[in-house]
Amino acid sequence: MSQQYPGQQPYPNHPGYGPPPPPPKKKLSTGATVAIVLGSVVGFFLILGIIGAALSSSDPTDKKPDTAKAPSIPSAAEKPEKAEKTEKAEKAEAAETAEKPAPAQKSYSNGDYLVGEDIPAGTYTTPGAKKGPFEFCTITTKPAEGEMPQIKSANADERIIITLTKADGVLTVQGCEPLTPRK
Repeated sequence: MSQQYPGQQPYPNHPGYGPPPPPPKKKLSTGATVAIVLGSVVGFFLILGIIGAALSSSDPTDKKPDTAKAPSIPSAAEKPEKAEKTEKAEKAEAAETAEKPAPAQKSYSNGDYLVGEDIPAGTYTTPGAKKGPFEFCTITTKPAEGEMPQIKSANADERIIITLTKADGVLTVQGCEPLTPRK
């Protein structure tokens, strides 16, 4: 029988002998730890923004009432004037207003637009996100069931180009410089 002294390793065939302990794990540098934490926080806010965009898009059939001017009730004095209008004059007035197309808006900022009504179908571009603390912009479409939505996002100074058709349904623009028709 052999005697062991402190610090002496037993023989390999000895029953108490096992594999050497694993080497100690290396710790992450401070910069790597900060990068992981910041990436997690940015990713969290990005996911919240996408969820918020999805929840804030409204149904195109939900129309907000126009509060710019409340309808007026004609007084008794005004009613005879209306009675004097002939049917022919009313038809001419209706045809005149129908022939005038609504003035085309040259740019579209944050909001929801119904493609084909609020915004014409076509190709549009934006220079990217607005300058500020959160320089992130998203453009999404909400088409009818069975169609795939378009989802585009960019930071500041990252251009987005999107082609819209009437099938795209509702277009939502958030945090972007104005969307303009592409020439």
